Amino acid sequence: MPGEAMHHKGADGARRAKAWLDATTRTRATWTNEDAVAAGRLTFNWPYAGQNEFSYDVGGILFGEPFDNHAFVAEVKNYSGDGLGADFDDFLAKCYLVARDHPKLANQFMFITWHPFRVKTWTQLTDRSSVLDGCTTPKNRMRLLDIDDHAELAATTAQKVAAGATAKAAALAAEEEASAAAQTDLDQDVVDRLCGNLWLFVLSEKQEQLLISHDDRALIVQERVRRGIV
Repeated sequence: MPGEAMHHKGADGARRAKAWLDATTRTRATWTNEDAVAAGRLTFNWPYAGQNEFSYDVGGILFGEPFDNHAFVAEVKNYSGDGLGADFDDFLAKCYLVARDHPKLANQFMFITWHPFRVKTWTQLTDRSSVLDGCTTPKNRMRLLDIDDHAELAATTAQKVAAGATAKAAALAAEEEASAAAQTDLDQDVVDRLCGNLWLFVLSEKQEQLLISHDDRALIVQERVRRGIV
């Protein structure tokens, strides 16, 4: 998909995700990364590997217990394809970074898509092991933990091949060992806290057609204003 078309599709996904979140009546305020002022609240930098910038697509403030006044950020993926699993790994690494270094800026972390992925492990995607693995992929090890182990990986793979393993099996085993070693550098308290604050949503176009109407939502907001609870 051309870059401009991808941008428009991403912007449309962010708009639709924001509309869905607002329609739950459980948000006090929401914004997207295209909002001139609020976009800065969604933008962060990796600590290593060039300190490149990244941003979430949607953010806001939740309403009602048990999440009243919790700040949230959301990554929205409005496409189908094999890359969603890798995107989710990157999302987990971003969330770990924000939870570790900027805990006052976001309490809840949402991944919103219209396309299921990793269906065989779907129920474990927000588990501790998933967070650990996502934070320690080769790319995330480098930009999150400053671990550049390409040479070591190549040497370990060569040793395993020399010992009789196939190239594919050797590379996989070497990567698993490198990931496990890097996981010891993660703050385990942050990992545990993050697991409880991850949200994973799969929307559908028909589901979006069943949202509360603007008029009915306005009545709810009006009643909150009358009761002084906004």
